[in-house]
Amino acid sequence: MNEVEFDKALSDFLDDEECEKVNEAVYSLIRVAFTAGWKAALKSDIGKFMKVEEYDRPV
Repeated sequence: MNEVEFDKALSDFLDDEECEKVNEAVYSLIRVAFTAGWKAALKSDIGKFMKVEEYDRPV
C-alpha cells in the first residue's frame, strides 16, 4: 500500500458512519469525565478562589 492508497483508506474510514458514532461516544465520555472533575475542583479549596459559573450542557 502506497501513501496515496493509505490516505484514501484512512479518509474512507474516518468518513464512515460507524466511526462517527464512535467519535461522538468518546467525546461524550471525555466531556462527562472533564465536567465531573471540574465540578469536584470547584467544590474543593480552589473553589474559594475561583468564581466560575458552572456550565452544564446536556451531553
